[in-house]
Amino acid sequence: MRTLCALVAGFGMAAAGRGTTLEQLSLNDLIVKSTTIVHAKVTGSYGAFRGVDVYTFYKLQVSETLKPAAGQAPMQLEVAVPGGVAQKVRQSVPGAPTLTIGGDYVLFLWTGPNTLAQILGLSQGLFRMTQDAAGNAIITRPATTEVMLNKAGVPVSDQLTNLPWADVRAQIRKTLGGN
Repeated sequence: MRTLCALVAGFGMAAAGRGTTLEQLSLNDLIVKSTTIVHAKVTGSYGAFRGVDVYTFYKLQVSETLKPAAGQAPMQLEVAVPGGVAQKVRQSVPGAPTLTIGGDYVLFLWTGPNTLAQILGLSQGLFRMTQDAAGNAIITRPATTEVMLNKAGVPVSDQLTNLPWADVRAQIRKTLGGN
C-alpha cells in the first residue's frame, strides 16, 4: 500500500511540475508552417471543454488574409487556445497566450485535419498590432518565459520581437511566392 501511495504521489508531483517546452520558430518558420495568416480583431471569447481539456475560443473579425490566398479564408474565424475556464473549472497551460477583446493582432494559425484552429507555437504565432511614434504599423510579441529549444535541441532565450508590419507583409508574400 505504501508503494502505491508513493507511486501516486510521485505521478502527482511530476504532473504538477511539468511545463511547456517550445521549439523556437523564426518568422520564416511561422510563415511556412502556418495554414492561415490573418490580421484580425478579437470580438469575443468563451471557454469550453474538448474532451477533458479546457480551451478558450476567441472569435476573430478578419481584416486581412495573407495565407491562404485572399478570398479563401472566411472573414470571421474562431481560434482555440489551450486553457481557460469552462463550467467553473480552470485549467492553466504554460506558454498559452491570452488575447484581449478588441485587441488587434496578426495571427499565424495551424489547423490540421479534423482539429481546431490554433496559434502556431503557442504565443510565438501571436503578434499585437500597434503603431510606432511615426504612426507606422508594427507587430509586437513579448518574449516567452517558457523553456525554448532551437532546432538542435539546445536551450535558448526568447527575445522581445518588434517588426514593421509592412516588412513582415512583404516577407510573407515573398516566402509564399507572391509579389
